[in-house]
Amino acid sequence: MRFVKPASLNGKSIILDIRTPEEYARTSLKIPHIHKSLTELNPEEFITENNLTDEQTINILCASGIRASKAAEMFEKIGFDNVAVIVGGMVEAEYAGLEIIRH
Repeated sequence: MRFVKPASLNGKSIILDIRTPEEYARTSLKIPHIHKSLTELNPEEFITENNLTDEQTINILCASGIRASKAAEMFEKIGFDNVAVIVGGMVEAEYAGLEIIRH
């Protein structure tokens, strides 16, 4: 499992936001991302639905980083090791200057 800083993300990054629907309804990243709550996440389906290859990194976002680590472990358990946890989650993303949409 790797860790990335929010400032390294861009519109070409594959970003998976695994926060709850309630959290996501309050705020989200302005750059392209995919929302799928941790409780609904099926890594195999996610890879298939998004036509991902082993060469693509899935950058996983939650509120602070704890749930993102759990999601990364789920991907690694099925053999998809190219995952990275976004350090500090949404809190750090906003602090790093990423544009946030407030709903």
